[in-house]
Amino acid sequence: MEGLDLQELHSFAATLAIDAGSYLREQALARASRNPVNGQHYDLELEIKENSSDLLTKVDLHCEALISGAIQKRFPDHKIIGEESYSAGQDKRFLLTDDPTWIIDPLDGTVNFVHLFPTCCVSVGFCVNKKPVAGAIFAPLLNGLHATNASGSLYSAAEGLGSWSTPISFPFDPSVLTPPPTSSSASPPVPFHHAVPLPYLAPQPIPADAPKGCLFLAEWGKARSDAPSSNLTKKVNTLWNMAAEIGGRGGKGGMVHGMRSLGSAALDMVYVATGAVDIFWEGGCWEWDVCAGTIIVTEAGGRVVPSQPPAFLRDGDAIPDADLGSRLYLAIRPCASTEKETATEAQNRLIKEVWRRCENLDYVRSK
Repeated sequence: MEGLDLQELHSFAATLAIDAGSYLREQALARASRNPVNGQHYDLELEIKENSSDLLTKVDLHCEALISGAIQKRFPDHKIIGEESYSAGQDKRFLLTDDPTWIIDPLDGTVNFVHLFPTCCVSVGFCVNKKPVAGAIFAPLLNGLHATNASGSLYSAAEGLGSWSTPISFPFDPSVLTPPPTSSSASPPVPFHHAVPLPYLAPQPIPADAPKGCLFLAEWGKARSDAPSSNLTKKVNTLWNMAAEIGGRGGKGGMVHGMRSLGSAALDMVYVATGAVDIFWEGGCWEWDVCAGTIIVTEAGGRVVPSQPPAFLRDGDAIPDADLGSRLYLAIRPCASTEKETATEAQNRLIKEVWRRCENLDYVRSK
């Protein structure tokens, strides 16, 4: 990536996510205030897009404008793909080219934000040659909404520089996003003050009988058609397969430890990178939901592949990375090698076991 300073891009992505996330927190604090402002209570000004599970607020629009404006000022030659500007248009093609491009979700988990459920975030990813190479995800509400002592959680990564978790106090002090004086000897060097490498624990082997014993993440999505062949029905059947006892569901029972749905694909990816979650299976979200998360997962040692076997894949072929524009994503946590298999072999084994239990989803987009 000649001419690109990944350390600079990493730090800039983090700054963008934190600045927008700080605004989200201010808006959440205003909503949570028991005292009317100028005699009036806070008005969230909701707009329904596709259906009542697909919401837009003026907060989304303001955050995207804030991020886009900062990018245009700093990198005027870079392209930008943002969720709200994309959704407002009629062209649903995959717009990413090989050019340096920022892919942003100004508020991932809008429904959560509306309910003040804490798993919402800002996601800022950077791609070149259609590949995520830097990104940051900032969750400003995870640690509470106290006006003076709450903090947010930053997750970030860049190609070859590792994947990191960094606590961010409010008000945000930009000096936090500089390397600590003791980081020069570290490999990779610690990028920010108080940053902790991901995954949090040393990678563990994939269980021999996985997905049994795994923690599984999936989202319901916005498509809610109640028909036998709908994506919602296929998702429900897949979740049933993963949860059912071994031997159940015609041999597809996975007996996972548990199933979670956070309402934010970006944070789903983060928890795979931390090692807390073994599997994230998804269909129907978009590139801005997973761009930053993809580099965070892969730099931590995880994998991001298609959520169902590609039609072109034959026995013995290497499992490809997920196409960023495919709307089909499967993330597998970092893991350790054993005497019997390498980490990649173990991840491939788990990928195939998930594929065997999932129903093929049908998410299309314009060419």
